[in-house]
Amino acid sequence: MTEPLTRRKPRIPLNHRGKRPRFFEASGTDELMSMVLELTAELWVVKKRLYLLERVAGQAGVPLTPEIEAYDLNPEEVAELDGRRRLLIATVLRSLEVEHTGRSKMREEMEIMGAPVQSPA
Repeated sequence: MTEPLTRRKPRIPLNHRGKRPRFFEASGTDELMSMVLELTAELWVVKKRLYLLERVAGQAGVPLTPEIEAYDLNPEEVAELDGRRRLLIATVLRSLEVEHTGRSKMREEMEIMGAPVQSPA
């Protein structure tokens, strides 16, 4: 009787070295696609969390949607949101940088700004 062959899953490197792969011939197209995908991923996380927050609060008897729409920001909140907006823009535009900011550096910047940071999986 023969033993079943065990198949190894191909190892996909998480950190690539060398030149970034190019998928489109036109200059800047790959970078633009990276920006769009990064922005889409960021936006989806926010939309999902907001949806869940409003639903959970509503089920608990706290109608957040009208409260959110009527809320007036104070100057400190405006400044905090401005910093978070800048971080989002930097994240989206990082594909245009020659050297990418490491995830640990971005995590540090987010912590400094008081943004919630997920632990690496």
